[in-house]
Amino acid sequence: MPVPLSSGRYAALRLIPGDDPLAALRELQRQTGARAMALVTCVGSLTRAMIRHANRPDATEYHGHFEITSLVGTIDPMGEHLHLTICDGEGRAFGGHLLPGSAVYTTAEIVVVILDDLAFSRAPCPYSGYDELVVNSVATGMPSLDREPGA
Repeated sequence: MPVPLSSGRYAALRLIPGDDPLAALRELQRQTGARAMALVTCVGSLTRAMIRHANRPDATEYHGHFEITSLVGTIDPMGEHLHLTICDGEGRAFGGHLLPGSAVYTTAEIVVVILDDLAFSRAPCPYSGYDELVVNSVATGMPSLDREPGA
């Protein structure tokens, strides 16, 4: 299976209290025109977390003081697939899909890589039933994999 290599540029953000991490990442994508971005790291805290948990159709809203222990995923011009893990003051961790409407408590320090030679998009997947990541080479415009998912 051929895997395209891509050069990358890094961008770093520091969010302040009240900022929505997802809105900030969407704005970074718009400003840079990135066709493919991936989260490298994120640490910080939230006072409101909007999370869609596994196999649930709607968001759950959490209020309190939470540490961001992980934020990972991909971003393309039309969407994103981001997973957030947070923990409470007792050290209990939980997470799921990050949705719009979260709010930073003290800070969020985010580093992303912009993959200049790739273009991400989403397409229906017969295996999952969801729109899933499609990775295309910018040079050829062709999908990076020569097989269907799961083949």
